[in-house]
Amino acid sequence: MKLAVVLCTVVGFGAPALAFEIEEIGTIEATFDGESISQPTVMVRDGDVEQATAFLFLAGAGISAFSVSGYSADNKRLSVEVNFLAEDIGPATAPFGLTISYAPEGTALHWTSEEAPTPPSVTFSTLEIVGNEGRATGTFAALLCYAEGYESGGDPENCRPIEGRFDTPFFVEQ
Repeated sequence: MKLAVVLCTVVGFGAPALAFEIEEIGTIEATFDGESISQPTVMVRDGDVEQATAFLFLAGAGISAFSVSGYSADNKRLSVEVNFLAEDIGPATAPFGLTISYAPEGTALHWTSEEAPTPPSVTFSTLEIVGNEGRATGTFAALLCYAEGYESGGDPENCRPIEGRFDTPFFVEQ
């Protein structure tokens, strides 16, 4: 499904509208505190520039970071970020870092697995890369703790469970 989104910025007398094309490419779904969340992962295009909300960043020196985030027109954000001490990864590659977060208001106030009393988990059913593209399917679970800002960790006294799954193509960046 493709959606055309037009953003208008008014500065002084106004500025031309910026047109972005947003294409749904996959899904991330979860149940958090009794709420069902279902968001697409997307590819955003602005002319020749493309950016996806599902990607694998190969940082070099044997480090890679996988990120899958949902897109929501109301700015709600559900994301799973997994770090690996390897660039050649697959479903059995053990992560060395994992953060799950959800911002139901689309603001800096969010829920995060950082500082939670138990560690989050992710299981990949599929994690394959061919050239500059890949596909990932899997499940995740965590306790998410309330955080008042992006720089603050979660409050371990105010946590709620989340369980979910993702199924998305992703793009490789270096």
